[in-house]
Amino acid sequence: MCSDIARTDVLTAAPDTTVVQATDAMRTHDEAFVVVLDEQHPLGVLSAADVGLALGTADHLADRPVADLVSTPVTVRDNASREGLLSRFRETGTERLVVVDAGDEFVGVVSRRDLLRTYADEFGGLFALFSTVD
Repeated sequence: MCSDIARTDVLTAAPDTTVVQATDAMRTHDEAFVVVLDEQHPLGVLSAADVGLALGTADHLADRPVADLVSTPVTVRDNASREGLLSRFRETGTERLVVVDAGDEFVGVVSRRDLLRTYADEFGGLFALFSTVD
């Protein structure tokens, strides 16, 4: 299930958090993105790439609220299966999915790497099992 894979230890920010505050937090915590929440409802994701793209086009970028720059989150329900996650990644082409519950409240984030790790763990277990068979 998606909720078993979702990372809940991701950076979050309020919509009025400034870009400089968000980028400082990303740098401090070695994260490439921050999820912008309005009372637990995801408004979007601000990535380092979003900030980089805005550098040449936005005046006074450091003082702007993150809500001005976020990309719309690609969401998935917390009860989605791994196959559902795989399908959602394929159809959207995104690197990460924002996981929400039935009330559209933030649960966590699942990246392609997170999903791959679950499959790798299973294959590793199968490999170990079959490598001991005569």
